Amino acid sequence: MGAVFRAETRILRRFEHLFGDVPIKRLSSAACRTFCRGAGPPTRWWERKHYTLRDFFAFLVARGHLAVSPLLDAGPKVPRSFEPHIYSREELQRLLDATSVLEDKRSPLQPHTFRTLLLVLYAAGLRPGEGLRLRCCDVDLGGRVLSIWDTKFFKSRWVPIGVGLGRGLESYSAMRRRLPLPEAGRSVFFASRTGHAITLQELERVFTRLRKHAGVEHPSHARWQPRLHDLRHTFAVHRLIAWYREGADVQACLPRLATYLGHLNVSGTQTYLTMTPELLAEASQRFERYVAVGQEQNHDD
Repeated sequence: MGAVFRAETRILRRFEHLFGDVPIKRLSSAACRTFCRGAGPPTRWWERKHYTLRDFFAFLVARGHLAVSPLLDAGPKVPRSFEPHIYSREELQRLLDATSVLEDKRSPLQPHTFRTLLLVLYAAGLRPGEGLRLRCCDVDLGGRVLSIWDTKFFKSRWVPIGVGLGRGLESYSAMRRRLPLPEAGRSVFFASRTGHAITLQELERVFTRLRKHAGVEHPSHARWQPRLHDLRHTFAVHRLIAWYREGADVQACLPRLATYLGHLNVSGTQTYLTMTPELLAEASQRFERYVAVGQEQNHDD
């Protein structure tokens, strides 16, 4: 059905590494809860570990390997108060400028690689993994189209890009030719100095460094800090603001946004549409204009 289970794979491997090759019936409820529990209040990762083990034991019970699951409790209750960070244009510029700190004599293209990658994630609304998996043959600079293959739930799509982003990709593409192409045209577009793919963990680590250098941070006591994936949320919100300012029919445009982001329907896009002061102001102005026109028509009648 398209599920990948990357996190669940990591969890079960850690579980196996911790307990080793022991009979499954020897696993106690207390040991399983200790494995799931982290320090401090419940977290989403604690909750994810609990649900993964709970489903794994349910699988074993259903097939007769266990009489009863050692993890029967409901698990932690984690508050769902998370809100994505919508970057301002000034914050985006600071993040891009911060890539200069990545200069390295051994990898002189590194600042350009990460700068262009961040531009693509924001300006094309890509998921981080989609940007990292782009191959040279997937970047059509002439047609200004990116080909996204086998992404979330194994869907593929074409992503048209604007003139400005196209120029940025052309500039980086010329630099990219200096790096090795281990798989010719099928080599990754955003590459390390060896020509191979940048891992998601490396990208996350670099982004955290850039964010801190640029001063794009929530207070230290905040539960969450701005994320790499929030660039995609920011793209969606900024697109809505632009449509409001252009006088477009936003409701009619939402299916286009869903298609562009790779969602099957508009409901999948709604999680990206965080209400911000700027978006609220544009929507309010649109409503005020609508009311004013209606009053004028009633007066004329």
